[in-house]
Amino acid sequence: MKAFNFLTKRAFYINLAIIIALVIIIIQLAFISLDKFTRHGEEIIVPDFIGMNCDEVLEKYSEDFNFILLDSVYTKNLEEGSVYQQDPLPDSKVKKGRNMYYIKVSVAPERVMMPNLRNLSLRQAMVLLKANGLNVSELEFVEHFAKNAVVEQYIDTTVVEPGSEIIKGTALRLQLGYGLNDRKTHLPKLLTINSKNVKNLIHEASLNMGNEIFMDNDDSEDYRVYKMEPAYNAETMVTLGSKVDVWYRSAKVFDFDTYGRELFKKDSIISVMKKKKMTEDTIKYVTDSFDYILTHRLFLFDSISREYDKNLVFEREFYEYIYRDDTLDMDSLFLIIDERNNSLYYEE
Repeated sequence: MKAFNFLTKRAFYINLAIIIALVIIIIQLAFISLDKFTRHGEEIIVPDFIGMNCDEVLEKYSEDFNFILLDSVYTKNLEEGSVYQQDPLPDSKVKKGRNMYYIKVSVAPERVMMPNLRNLSLRQAMVLLKANGLNVSELEFVEHFAKNAVVEQYIDTTVVEPGSEIIKGTALRLQLGYGLNDRKTHLPKLLTINSKNVKNLIHEASLNMGNEIFMDNDDSEDYRVYKMEPAYNAETMVTLGSKVDVWYRSAKVFDFDTYGRELFKKDSIISVMKKKKMTEDTIKYVTDSFDYILTHRLFLFDSISREYDKNLVFEREFYEYIYRDDTLDMDSLFLIIDERNNSLYYEE
């Protein structure tokens, strides 16, 4: 029992109280130090630095963030020396003094090596140019035995040698061969295609972009092809390097889904008529009738325009008649078309 006599002494309890108090004080000091070290409760909202001048950002926010430059890129969309990308993203909540990683817009444009396109086909050359961040401005055809083979590569009128450093995004003029025989090519079907893909499709067809007419006042990304000249026909052939004029309308205004279905309907009807070996005059007559309808219909979304468009369609009877397997009666066919054309009406 003598071993536990200290429990009856006052000095033991005083020392125990002192120890407990010291432990509590040490724990409290640890938490206070930890809060101060981690800046608990000192979160700030990350501003949107993108597009702002880097020097101004560093000067104004150097006390809030530790800025670290990762890379620099060239773009035409932002001013030179501005912030192109940041991490953490804008509106994030972070502690004061957090590392801010950023990419700036370089003062000089990015440069790439000019590939060797000589003797490649046009399609191969376009793929290689795209892979190197380059474009085609124009196709020029000259006397050469290999059709659509690249003879020379230019920036404007200057020959560009392979391996030369040029600005990324440069558009090159390619000189191509006519070949030994046929100098004709088919027109690409551009109708209803988005405007951003049109030039590439025209070049792939060995043709050049002519005039571009935007018929509605809207964002360019909403524009699609409404009309082209020469007019598209599966059998139409044009000379290599010819220019194609394109008219655009906004998909927000113009009903391209319905327009596309009518174009498909026209192509399918003409195809059936050709399989049935109908005369060229008859096919042309029907083609002209479809073209009249496609030209005069409004294809707008409002109810009034759609009511007008109802009068500018062929009757169901006409389609059923075309698709019959029996021998076509030309007089009856013309009568159906004439009656329908005579009933077409559009009030200006």
